[in-house]
Amino acid sequence: MKLPLGQPAIVAYPVHLNHLSVISRNTDYEPWFYSNYIQLSCPPEFPHDRTKIMNFFNYDFDHPFYDTSPFAANTRTERIGNQDSIITSFIQLLDNQKYLSVYADDYELPFRGWYQTEHLPHELFLYGYDLDSAVFYALGYQGPGIPGEQTVTFKDFVQAYTSASALITANYADCHWMHFDYQLEYKANHYPLDLELIIQSIESYLQSTEFDLMPGTVCGISVYGLLKDYYHNWFHSLTAFDVRPFHLLWEHKNLMCKRIDFIQKYTGTVLSHLLSVSDELQKDFLNLRNRMLKEQISRQKTPPGLFAKIIDVLIEREVQLLSALVQQLGREADTFLPQANSSQA
Repeated sequence: MKLPLGQPAIVAYPVHLNHLSVISRNTDYEPWFYSNYIQLSCPPEFPHDRTKIMNFFNYDFDHPFYDTSPFAANTRTERIGNQDSIITSFIQLLDNQKYLSVYADDYELPFRGWYQTEHLPHELFLYGYDLDSAVFYALGYQGPGIPGEQTVTFKDFVQAYTSASALITANYADCHWMHFDYQLEYKANHYPLDLELIIQSIESYLQSTEFDLMPGTVCGISVYGLLKDYYHNWFHSLTAFDVRPFHLLWEHKNLMCKRIDFIQKYTGTVLSHLLSVSDELQKDFLNLRNRMLKEQISRQKTPPGLFAKIIDVLIEREVQLLSALVQQLGREADTFLPQANSSQA
């Protein structure tokens, strides 16, 4: 038994992979999706504290933090204390069409990088099971940015789940989110494309507008300054390098390219020139990500000054593209009248 999964357009972090895999099981989510996922945010500690990451921020005030949407209901329950009821409880939830996100100890999971090396409570996303083989099906990564199916035996899962419970109680008392199991349920909905929100979000991105919900956070174009600082630290002192911010940046540009194509088809607006420019930009960000992957392996690093120049050229091209897009969409917004949004009725 497997619950259906779609093909998510963002996979840089598990929170995107899991949520978007659920809601992309059909195309109804696309107008909401392309109306959001435009603005970027980054805690100012990022260059020095790599637990603080670059990510998206949405202006959908009901779903601002990209882990829920109008197409998914997210609930949580207390972690299960009775070891004998863990498997039956999760099977029942899956039978009720609920995807599961739980914390399990990577030390006990053979497909995780910390297997038999280090005890670490980590998110595990379950979407099915097989009673004959006594396994759960989990969504994970088969390589950097490559989603794939994993299987975990019931025996290993119980051990990983109970070990995580002990670790969380002993070492993660302040991490309140770890003390729960989460259920994500697909919810059919209707949400039209919101051109005004798209324009507002792009302008906010270009102006690096700060969010009321996240005071002090670096936003929009300004995140590139922190990226330069991070690369400078990597060049001079860091022994470990996280390529995921570069992968997320490529996904951000690739998504803008898909968004322009979607707007063109949805509204009939001719955006073919901007689509071509956007496609070239996302290819160059993909090359940048691949360059960072090679540096991570070879340790042959680009001088920080040259890296900064590469970033500055990309920023200039992106600003030109998005400014032109806002100008053209502004001319269309007054004449484009979407249907009423039933999700907010």
